[in-house]
Amino acid sequence: MEPASVGLPASAFRRRLLTGLAAAVGTEPVPAMRRPGKAPLAVADPAPGETPATFATAPDRVGWLQKATYGFSTPEDYDLLQLPGATADEKWTHWVERQLAPASIADADCDGRLVGAGFTTLSKTLQQLWAQHYGDTTNYYNRMLPAAETECATMIRAVYSKRQLFERMVNFWHDHFSVFGWEYDIGPIFAHYDREVIRPNVFGNFRALLEQVATSTAMQFYLDNYASRGADFNENYARELIELHTLGVANYFGPGDPFAVECLDSLIHCPASMPAGYVDNDVYEAAGALTGWTIRNGHWQYPADNDGTFVYRSDWHDRRNKIFLGEYLPANQPAMQDGRMVFDRLVAHPGTARFIAGKLCRRFVGDTPSQALIDAVAVQFNTHINAPDQIARMLRTILLSAEFKTTWGTGMRRPFEMTMSALRGLGANFAPRPDNTSAWTMTERLVSHLQQTGHRSFYWGPPNGYPDRQSAWASTGSLAMTLKLLAWVPEMRVNNDGSSAFLADIVAQTRVAIPNAGARTATAIMTYWSTRLLGYQPEPTLSVATAFLRQNAGAGDPVNIDEDVWNTGNLARHYTQQRLRTAVGMLLMSPDYFRR
Repeated sequence: MEPASVGLPASAFRRRLLTGLAAAVGTEPVPAMRRPGKAPLAVADPAPGETPATFATAPDRVGWLQKATYGFSTPEDYDLLQLPGATADEKWTHWVERQLAPASIADADCDGRLVGAGFTTLSKTLQQLWAQHYGDTTNYYNRMLPAAETECATMIRAVYSKRQLFERMVNFWHDHFSVFGWEYDIGPIFAHYDREVIRPNVFGNFRALLEQVATSTAMQFYLDNYASRGADFNENYARELIELHTLGVANYFGPGDPFAVECLDSLIHCPASMPAGYVDNDVYEAAGALTGWTIRNGHWQYPADNDGTFVYRSDWHDRRNKIFLGEYLPANQPAMQDGRMVFDRLVAHPGTARFIAGKLCRRFVGDTPSQALIDAVAVQFNTHINAPDQIARMLRTILLSAEFKTTWGTGMRRPFEMTMSALRGLGANFAPRPDNTSAWTMTERLVSHLQQTGHRSFYWGPPNGYPDRQSAWASTGSLAMTLKLLAWVPEMRVNNDGSSAFLADIVAQTRVAIPNAGARTATAIMTYWSTRLLGYQPEPTLSVATAFLRQNAGAGDPVNIDEDVWNTGNLARHYTQQRLRTAVGMLLMSPDYFRR
């Protein structure tokens, strides 16, 4: 019996698929994270023992690569045949070690595409960005060009870089230390935040990354610490530092007495007097400790200081003694010592290790990683707390774990990840760049689609970063826009004018893959594209897409993709190139493509 979707128009297929996806992933609401300065809101984890729906198991290496990259783009990617090792596990270990040393991976194609795009702001110093873009208050395009070029470069790297794990971790830290990249004051200097703060620390030391974020111009603007002075401190950054960047809301004990919080037993890097969690008073003490950490922005007291770089102003600092997480901070300490003691105390707290470990496991394993894996990764955080490769050690533990290798389908890929994966899998010749003309360009249309899905790069307003859980992306609105985007990807053209070349010539690639025209049956064609895009041939997805391409012809009849015509006199010749592109789009819209 043929699948129920056979013969459906593409629009009807999308509607049916949307209904099925919504049912498969669930649509429970996610509490909205508060904006800076408001009371913290705890986001509950699933109840103990609760597990989301699981799906059909994918072949091992396909699932591994799909979770650790933006999607495989060649057969060699998922076969790993070019790597040493006798078994799949040995090959995977070699792949992980190579990816954890990104500088050793030649990336000439990606580098060449970045150069060819003609970006003008990505290598500018912070001072140049400040003078040439932040200082431009009349030309909005020029002012926000650094953010726009960073967005385009991010897409190029996601699609073409061979340093895939590195790019996935860049995305992770941008979510963890999220700033709204398109804010009026942040957009002009956003290229610096990406290039000098996030990227150099991707696999490095968390404590070092934490302070670099704190002193970055982007974070100073976003959470207002640049204006925090003395007794009139601003708590926005201090609260998010504790609630979102380190301890997490699970360790929040409310507005009560800090001395009423029970203390933890002596643990590695954790003094016995360390409280189990934080209260509001710890937020206020941290905010005071970080007063005077600001930027040179031409403030009326220092009008000559105006290049956008970080500066510590001792005359703005709250110099009183403080108590933070049970530790005494003496009055009148040396420059920046109060703030650095706050960072040290936060990183030493075991709650931070568990929080960071849990987020990493959720990103790379699934929505509900086991507590045992989280604990193992937290041990790496604590044991190597001062190591320059602390984060790489945590990632290695995750990616080589049995849980990573055997868990499949407990999470859902997010719209940006699926779109970049589609471009990789389709072999798109993709060159996005900002455009200041009145034309509706391919880049603008793609960015618009991503924004409609809710997952445009650096466009998340609240400070908690884009969510990881599938429930956040399972609303019918987000799913509908994601399906619309994935259906359009095979139709993307270089200039988006309806006549220029396709970014991915699916017809030509099919001819190359199956050179014998007589062998190009619907089954052969869709098996090829299913293997290429999904890595395997899941059912009923493959049968539905094959039947859509085949329609009423015999199963063994070849599909004529050399002509884009309708010939009623010969059923074997009425399969058009457009139908092939639509059938490939159906694979991209399938539930199998959403799973991770």
